[in-house]
Amino acid sequence: MIVSEEAFGIIEKKIGDLAALVQTLKSEKEALGAQLAAKISETQELARKIAELNQDKSDVKGRVDKLLSQLETIEI
Repeated sequence: MIVSEEAFGIIEKKIGDLAALVQTLKSEKEALGAQLAAKISETQELARKIAELNQDKSDVKGRVDKLLSQLETIEI
């Protein structure tokens, strides 16, 4: 069976459209990958800051407890 010029043109157009779509999707995937990497980095930085703040909070609590203990030993 011989494929007509019109049918062949339609197939060429569909393949061209498909190739363009694949390229667009690859570009979008790369952009999303970069966004994901940035968000992962941001999340790690925020987790580090939270850990640091929790440590600071614990240090301050220890110091306050020590001061309160010292106040309890003072007789008025």
